Amino acid sequence: MPWTRKLPTPIALKDGRTLATLNQAREMMLAVPPSNRRLAVWRFAAQRLEDACADETPLPEAEELLTRALKVEGLI
Repeated sequence: MPWTRKLPTPIALKDGRTLATLNQAREMMLAVPPSNRRLAVWRFAAQRLEDACADETPLPEAEELLTRALKVEGLI
């Protein structure tokens, strides 16, 4: 599946943006400072997003991990 695959539930960020696709989630993750992306929560979320893109991880699982990482970052 491509990065255009939709998340089960769009994620609303504090700044008013919404993440609705795997690509939008990926772009958001790349905007996080590299030092923060090294945290286990981000690495795990990134791997699950890549797996979801390849249809190896269910989208709800990838979305849940992304949501956790965004909460750690204070973005939601």
